[in-house]
Amino acid sequence: MPTQFIHNMNKTEAGFHLLMTLSLVDGSIQRAESSVILDYLEEQFHEPIEIIKEQAFLRACPIEELLQHFTETAQQFYRISDQTERNNLIEFAMKVVMADNKMEKEENEYINSLYDCWGLD
Repeated sequence: MPTQFIHNMNKTEAGFHLLMTLSLVDGSIQRAESSVILDYLEEQFHEPIEIIKEQAFLRACPIEELLQHFTETAQQFYRISDQTERNNLIEFAMKVVMADNKMEKEENEYINSLYDCWGLD
């Protein structure tokens, strides 16, 4: 896993990886979801993101390494954000996960990982 790459992520990039991964783990992602996620992140953090590069990385990440990448990215987001930003992101993440009115087993695993990384109950 390219840890150095993760340690250089800004909040917009890290948030994008977290939210898009949550969208991906249920097996499907819609273009509209990606757009809503990007709009949210740009509104919240106002930091640059090379969307094509980030999407390409996520598409190339092997499924068996995705949870590790998610966890490392969650740790990076924690390091560079404050409590309010984390609370807002987790609230939005739950909306992303529950957009289809159900939480799949994989989504639950990733959300639990996020809560564990950030020390939330």
